[in-house]
This record gives sequence, structure tokens and C-alpha cells, in this order.
Amino acid sequence: MDKVKSGGGRLDNCPACNLPAVRQVWSADVFHYICKRCGEYSISRQAFHALMNADLSERQRANWSGWLHENQDHIVDEGQAERLNGLPNLSFNERADKLLMAFEKRTLHAGEWLTLNNEWISWGWCLNNDELKEVLSFLTDTKRLIQQPNVETYKIAPNGWAHLEDLRKKGADSQQGFVAMWFDDGMKPLYENVVSKAVLDAGYKPHRVDQRDHNGKIDDEIIAQIRRSRFVVADFTGQRGGVYYEAGFAKGLGLEVIWTCRKDEIDKLHFDIRQYNCIDWEADKLEEFRKRLANRIESVLGQGTFQVREGA
Repeated sequence: MDKVKSGGGRLDNCPACNLPAVRQVWSADVFHYICKRCGEYSISRQAFHALMNADLSERQRANWSGWLHENQDHIVDEGQAERLNGLPNLSFNERADKLLMAFEKRTLHAGEWLTLNNEWISWGWCLNNDELKEVLSFLTDTKRLIQQPNVETYKIAPNGWAHLEDLRKKGADSQQGFVAMWFDDGMKPLYENVVSKAVLDAGYKPHRVDQRDHNGKIDDEIIAQIRRSRFVVADFTGQRGGVYYEAGFAKGLGLEVIWTCRKDEIDKLHFDIRQYNCIDWEADKLEEFRKRLANRIESVLGQGTFQVREGA
């Protein structure tokens, strides 16, 4: 491996999209990439080798690139790399929504024009430039985007702003709170006696995927249920890669994430989420944790209207 000075770098291929990128060595265990398609992201040495050794299709690499663009402040570890390798593919309409939401995030004011660049492929989780053009054509045909004549410059149209509001309303109307946590027998009492009850106390319906029968792959079900939720409670006790992934996916959708972790593991949290106000808990103070969690949900989202029916 070539050594680099702090702040420097060398030209290399991005391990996600295979396009030329600048690689920096942050430490013996973390690489930082600056890629015109995937943006800036960090990846552990173990995750880097897991990605390089994986036999991924072009669509899987496109999914990686899209996810990385939505999670620029995240360090991908080995467990998360394995999970990202199996990301389910988005539908065409979902890619169009992703691109439109990315437009909104980067538009400083209504009426601002944005000029096409390589990053847009990742904004829409697209396979290549040809697919991006099809998505852009769809968004202009449905009058969600407007293109300036004869140039590759676009802005959000009135119908696009209305569609974005509809997308937000779907989440706002939901009374479901998705719970992401370690699927371990020892953690079940925490979910059943504390976390789920705190979500109910705040007026929302708790949902954890492993408690529901489904025919598809669990990854598909996780994504579907997060999309149907108003918010996500993510407990990082056990430092499971899946919880980091689910929290990142929810953030990418613009959902609120309530962060929690057992107190003795707070120092193990990835540095990129330490900026968030994480609720710590202790095994001998679970009632206090339940109240703090319910209060946090209410303070962020307001009191929900879900009520458990008698006999349910």
C-alpha cells in the first residue's frame, strides 16, 4: 500500500463503483475515498477487502453507490459491507423518488437550476448514465422536473414539490415506530417490557421485523416496514451492523431516528453517530429508560394517536 501524508491521497479505483477516485489513509484500519460518483466515504480495511473480494453485479454496485451517497458521514465496517452486498433493488419509481428527494436536499430555494454531473447517477441509485437519463425523462414527462431547452440543467417543477409533499405525508400519517435492535434472546425482555411499551406510551405502534411472519427475504421486509414507519428507534447495544444499516436507511428517507444504547457500550459507538443525542440505559434502571424514551419520541414527533384495542 502506498503511504500518503495527512490530507494527501493517491489515485485509485473506488471499490464501490470502480471509477477513478482519490484514496486517503486515515489510519491503519480506515480508508477514506473521494469519488465523483459515490461522494466522500470511509471504509474499514476489513470491509474494503470484503467488497473487493465479492462477486457483485453492476446493479449491486449501483446500490452500494446510492447508499454511500446518502450516508456520507458513516464508516462502513465488515458486517455492514456484507449487508450492503445484499441490498434489495429499488423499483423504477423508487429510483425516480430518490432522485427527486436528492434534488430537494440540494436546492437552496424554489426555482434554482441544477446542472447534471456524475453524482446524479448515485442520487437516483441508477445503474449508469443511460438509466439516469430514463429517470430524468420520466420526471420531466410527469412534470416533476423542468429541463432548460438544449442544456442538461433542471429544476423542481410545481408538480414535483407537490409530489415531495405527498411522499412526506405518507410518513407523517403513519402511526408505526420501527424498532431496530439486536435479535438476541437476551434482548427480548428489553423490547417487550421497555422499548415497545415506551413507543406505546408515546401513542405509536411498535414494530420489530422478527416478530412478524413474512414470505420474502428479511432485508426486503425491513425496508418495506421502515418505509411504512413514522420514525425508527435504533438501539446499538451489541453493535450490530444491521442496526447501523437500518438507522442509516431511515435517515436517507428523512425519517427521525431515536438513538439508544446500553451505557457500558456508549464508547463503542461509531464516531459518526456520536454527534447525536443518544439515550443511554442501565439494566437496573429500565423504568427510567422507558420514560426517557417515551418523552424523547413525544418531544420530537408529538403525541401519537395509536391505541391498543381491548382484547388485542
